[in-house]
Amino acid sequence: MYQNWSITCFFLRKILYNLIGDLECDFIARRGIDEYFYIQVSKNIDDKKTEEREYKPFYKIKQMYPNYLFVSDLVLQKNVDGIKNINIVDFIYNEEELK
Repeated sequence: MYQNWSITCFFLRKILYNLIGDLECDFIARRGIDEYFYIQVSKNIDDKKTEEREYKPFYKIKQMYPNYLFVSDLVLQKNVDGIKNINIVDFIYNEEELK
């Protein structure tokens, strides 16, 4: 458990905050020199308004880096228009990496 925490803390130190036009992207993570990941985080996307708000910044991004939407509820659809939907608890528990 503590190993997961230290890995997560190390990863979080490498995160940047960014605005895309007038939209907010929750996080931009960087690994190495030229590997970036755009990340949105939401408790859930049960209602249409929340879903649209969380996906909208991804459609404004011009770069072709991977896009992730982390949610805390059950993920029914794993991939929407190239945006990877991931349960954040599973991601941390299984010690997965961004790809």
